Amino acid sequence: MIELLLTEKQSKRRQHILQGNLWKVVLWLSMPLAIYGLFNYLYGFFDLVLVSTIGSNEVASVVFIDEIKSAILAFGGGIAVGGTVIVARFYGAGDISLARKHANAAFMLAFLVSLIVVLVTLFFGKYILGLLNAPEEVIRSGLGYFYIQMASTSLMAVNSVFIGLEKAKGNTTYILVLNLIAMTLKLILSIIFVFVLGKGTTYVALATLIAQGFLMMVALWVMLKKTNPFQLNFKEMILKKVYILPILAISIPVFTGKFLFSFGKVLVNSMAAVYGPLAVAAFGISMKLAGAPGSMSLVFEEAETSIVSQNLGNKRLDRAMKTFVVSHIYAIIIAVIGLILVNQMMDTLLPLFTKNTDPIFINMIKDIYVWEKFSTLTSTSIAIITGLFIGFKFSKVALILNVTRLFVFRLPLLWILQQMNIGYVALGYVMFYSNIATMVLAMIILSIFYHRIRLYGYMDMELYPQTT
Repeated sequence: MIELLLTEKQSKRRQHILQGNLWKVVLWLSMPLAIYGLFNYLYGFFDLVLVSTIGSNEVASVVFIDEIKSAILAFGGGIAVGGTVIVARFYGAGDISLARKHANAAFMLAFLVSLIVVLVTLFFGKYILGLLNAPEEVIRSGLGYFYIQMASTSLMAVNSVFIGLEKAKGNTTYILVLNLIAMTLKLILSIIFVFVLGKGTTYVALATLIAQGFLMMVALWVMLKKTNPFQLNFKEMILKKVYILPILAISIPVFTGKFLFSFGKVLVNSMAAVYGPLAVAAFGISMKLAGAPGSMSLVFEEAETSIVSQNLGNKRLDRAMKTFVVSHIYAIIIAVIGLILVNQMMDTLLPLFTKNTDPIFINMIKDIYVWEKFSTLTSTSIAIITGLFIGFKFSKVALILNVTRLFVFRLPLLWILQQMNIGYVALGYVMFYSNIATMVLAMIILSIFYHRIRLYGYMDMELYPQTT
């Protein structure tokens, strides 16, 4: 029974997720998120485009530092995922009161964790860059950019919880509109700072900070509204074990896995530094090229997790598993289309990422991308499989896959290839191999899980309920 009254619109949206045609539900929730994911990707894309007008060292700085930022964001993102799963489970079950209390706990937890992490990174910023083997040119040209980007991560972490809670309600269109506004604000400010005022990379980061600050103010306004079923209540934002522990049980494996995966890219960049700043820049650009279609296909995981959680709360194991199938099909289709488009438009896209027309540098990008491009497909499949397990609260699978991809399939191979003096193209090889191997491992784990629930069910639910 729903303990608190929802608005008519909120009630209809909830019923649509629980009872509507799954092909329509997944598409309805995912398409706004796909566009949002594309624009979120464009944050980094526009940074590279603008910074490329300044110099190659600045491009290398942005590539290197943005991976550190992604690693730090894993903490807030992990809490957002854990909060979304728990809140969506109670929301699907109709227990709005408990959903709201867990939402408050997730919001406060994300704020405190992100604040602590960011303060640490700000204090030890220069030492962190040096420890990660950042080239001196990167430290010299990108230290200011690093400090401001680290500050923006605290805002982005809190915003990610707000976005996750809106997804739990199925309100993805609202997320899209807000992020379009924030993206437009960031773009306008970046252009003014770089082309009108002649500022450098630090001001590109400042534009992101201002845009995220705007988004956070809107998030607080929405979360404080009385009509919001997850309304923030300062009395309920106290960190109680009964609300925090279920969130952490999911979040810790998620953000540990995400952190290690993102930090793994930092380590790869660190190892890539032996090839020089141009190789780091070329590697980053190749990942950005593969990331464009990937940013749209990967968001199906986010909608999938929320839908799976709500339907499990509503005692529909069969519908939760069908959500995975539908999400996987949609995501792969988007990934394939995106991959084909990027391949066809390669020569048109490259000048947007760099003004360096040196054939050696252009060939470096293309040589790495030949192998990196397949990550668009493999990472999509891994993400959708991971999203299913997170929806079931089996977030340790995400940790296992990310740790294995990094410490078993990626870093050891790169070290071996460097000992063999393969050259910079080893960066492409290692991304291709590690993603393929991880996808195969994910499918094996999925097969075992499916066989288990087909025979024994999940909690008190059966996959194929017998009718009498």
